Amino acid sequence: MAKSPQPNAPMRKLTRKEVSKLSTKEFLKEAGAPVKRLYEYVKPYKLRFFIGIFFGVLFGLYNAAMIFGMKFVFETVLPGDPDKPRQLEAPEIPIINKKIPLPEVNLNDDQAFWVVIGVCGFIPVLIAIRGLLNYVNQYCMLWVGQKVLYDLRSTCFNRLMSQSLQFYSKQKTGELIQTVFNQTRMAASTGSDLAANLVKHPISILSMVIALFFLDWIFAVCALFVFPLCMVPVVQISKKVRKAGGREEEEAGAIMVTMQEAFAGIRVVKSHAREDYESNRFNSASKLLMQLIMRWRKAIIIVAPMVETVASFGIGAGLAYAWATDMPASKFLVLYAALIGIYPHVKALSQLQIMVQKTLVATTKVFSIIDKPLDIDDKENAIELKNCKGEIEFKDVAFNYVKDTPAVQGINFKVEQGKSYALVGESGSGKSTLFSLLLRFYDPKQGAILIDGVDIRDYSQQSLRDNIGIVNQDTFLFHDTIYNNIRYGNLDATKEDIYRAAEQAHAHEFILAQDKGYDTVIGDKGGNLSGGQQQRLTIARAFVRSAPILLLDEATSALDSKSEAHIHDAIDKLSQDRTVIAIAHRLSTILNADQIVMMKDSKILDIAPHAVLVERCPEYKRLYDLQFQSQEEI
Repeated sequence: MAKSPQPNAPMRKLTRKEVSKLSTKEFLKEAGAPVKRLYEYVKPYKLRFFIGIFFGVLFGLYNAAMIFGMKFVFETVLPGDPDKPRQLEAPEIPIINKKIPLPEVNLNDDQAFWVVIGVCGFIPVLIAIRGLLNYVNQYCMLWVGQKVLYDLRSTCFNRLMSQSLQFYSKQKTGELIQTVFNQTRMAASTGSDLAANLVKHPISILSMVIALFFLDWIFAVCALFVFPLCMVPVVQISKKVRKAGGREEEEAGAIMVTMQEAFAGIRVVKSHAREDYESNRFNSASKLLMQLIMRWRKAIIIVAPMVETVASFGIGAGLAYAWATDMPASKFLVLYAALIGIYPHVKALSQLQIMVQKTLVATTKVFSIIDKPLDIDDKENAIELKNCKGEIEFKDVAFNYVKDTPAVQGINFKVEQGKSYALVGESGSGKSTLFSLLLRFYDPKQGAILIDGVDIRDYSQQSLRDNIGIVNQDTFLFHDTIYNNIRYGNLDATKEDIYRAAEQAHAHEFILAQDKGYDTVIGDKGGNLSGGQQQRLTIARAFVRSAPILLLDEATSALDSKSEAHIHDAIDKLSQDRTVIAIAHRLSTILNADQIVMMKDSKILDIAPHAVLVERCPEYKRLYDLQFQSQEEI
């Protein structure tokens, strides 16, 4: 892939209402900035781009050359005076306005027949050359458009992958998918089409108009006086199209959001019997989109017949002039063919403002994603975390997701190398937030987190996370093979590493029981596996990572008693010479931790081993008694 341009300072982002209120002049001025940005993505392919433009110019000029070629054909083929033998004469060149003197050649009927056949065969050659020029133009622009599309999508997706969780908490996933997939396609394809058409059609019109004036300037004036009027319906309708076209993209994004939410939450939909409700949501959004499309595309469709109707007055005027001057049939056919040939290019030009509208809307949306500043970014001189010992320290750490509502505050504790610490507390006490801060999904609002004595903000994010293995309470598996899901924890892992990790997680046995073993595709989010099996694959993924720091978010919560015992044993072995921090919802899983951190209301109440904590911390004693009393009752 060609090197993509770096994000710029954010462009001015116009709302749909602001776009719809712009005059044509203001609109085209606003369109300049995103189109110029889009050209930055064309630069790596400028050779192919300008080849396409060059052949577009040739195509436009060749349309005029074809007129003179057709003139030669018509004057040769159409009968002249029947009492005179057929003669071959050089075609009249309008600029010279006289025939080039050549010796007169009289032909009999047989000879004339073959000459006519040869001349008629000249027509396909003319058309073929025109088609070839158009093909090269369109192919080059298509090629450039697809390359730009690839780069735009890659840049946009890569930028999104670099964004923080805070960014995603404010976005709708469906709208992001809509931007990466559809808006980039519209920006690239419409932009390349716009570049091609801005050259090909104007030059075609200009060259053919000049040819008409050379052939018969009075006929040209009569036929073309209505051309300025052809743009009136275009200008009148363009504002309406801009307004409706912008809303189409918004509603298309809304449909994407509806689908994404319904598919992602299909278990909730099914369990609450809300299939009809979700179908109605989708149908309502789809109906609104259909109405918007019909509204603005109806306006587009009506432009062509309006242009044709206005243009027909010019054709009528040309016909009247031809009749009044007893114009020869051969000359009239040439002029008429040239005139008719101009109108498709006029109609195409009438669509250019609509193409500019699409490009403006799409590129503005795409570049708003690309130019979005990163909440969490590496420093310019970020260092690599190498030979990590695993010593972690929280120093006066405070953080809040919502202003004035602390998630954690005043957090101070140190995790020694190779020790196991457990975070205990009720839901909302800040346990998961500490994990997110340690992984640098967010940065503290106050204080610092150190690993091996260095602020984690000084490390590159890649090297930081390479040294941390994690098992979440909520598992996530990809629609891929079991092997690749485990390997996701370490892309450099060998087969032996994968098998060993599966055995440590007590997953090897059930994997071999699958139809294709490690090559079994487990379905979306691991839907073909039980909850316990999914959890064990997630644990295996953490094992294969072999990181010096291990974060466990109730890693055994989905396992049966037998598997849980095996996992506890495996985790004990894995914890040797590693630093382990575990979030425990069941105190029975962390009684052997070196230290237990008791949290409440975003703060730390106490830190001590279980035996000490149960004696001196009333809140911990209450949780302990509550859980073990419930187990005894069961």
